[in-house]
Amino acid sequence: MLANPRAFFSVKCFPSASFGFFPQSCLGARPRTPCSASLQSSGCRSSPREFELGDMEGGTVSLQEWQGWGTVSPVPSMVTEVIQDLKLLEKISDAQMSFGGNGGKLQGEFKVVEDKKHRAKYESLGDSEKKLQFFSARQIACRLLGSRGYLCQNCWLPTDDCMCSKLRQCRLWSGMRFWLYMHPKDFLRQNNTGKLLWQVFGVQSATLCLFGIAEDEDIMWNTFKASGKSKVWCLYPSKNGVERSVQDALCLAHTKFES
Repeated sequence: MLANPRAFFSVKCFPSASFGFFPQSCLGARPRTPCSASLQSSGCRSSPREFELGDMEGGTVSLQEWQGWGTVSPVPSMVTEVIQDLKLLEKISDAQMSFGGNGGKLQGEFKVVEDKKHRAKYESLGDSEKKLQFFSARQIACRLLGSRGYLCQNCWLPTDDCMCSKLRQCRLWSGMRFWLYMHPKDFLRQNNTGKLLWQVFGVQSATLCLFGIAEDEDIMWNTFKASGKSKVWCLYPSKNGVERSVQDALCLAHTKFES
């Protein structure tokens, strides 16, 4: 995981152009390391919260709820699978799910039981890509369950601290689009400032892409591919960052940007 946040920036100039910047550690290949927030917030240190078995009917997340958190993709199939497994484990283990701390961390007796189960499943996955997707899906599933009914869907803060009324929306410059490539551990973090992009500009102008979630990544990479290498740029949020085009920064033979 990178120590500093990383964000994608995409500009779409008519008829079909876009710009972006990629993390330096990923030059020459498709980025596999997402952004990571390093700030700490007192709002992240919350007391344990119990999740009732009936809170999510059928053990699924609706499309409305999923996209309400700032996403634009369909509900990830692996996230749904993880949630169903968690609910089934809760039912057969007689231990109730409870969450607390930073971003929906499992706690108590259920955590011990679930930890053994998810580690065993992770080890059973021979393919590294499947391991990555399972890791991401589990992180996101726990955050969805632990945050439901506790955080405001728009600003990701506890409902008592909601800041939505303080924000003023505005339009992004015509032809410009941001993509924020986010680590699952930063998803629904109360101190995550990346969420301000789509809160201010809207999800169609500033789009969230969650690392390891195929449904999100496919949308982002297909958009970059359609825009063309020379129109996608990666933004480096550092003092010494150098602007690079994808054509300069990435391996030109990479299939994700083959025209």
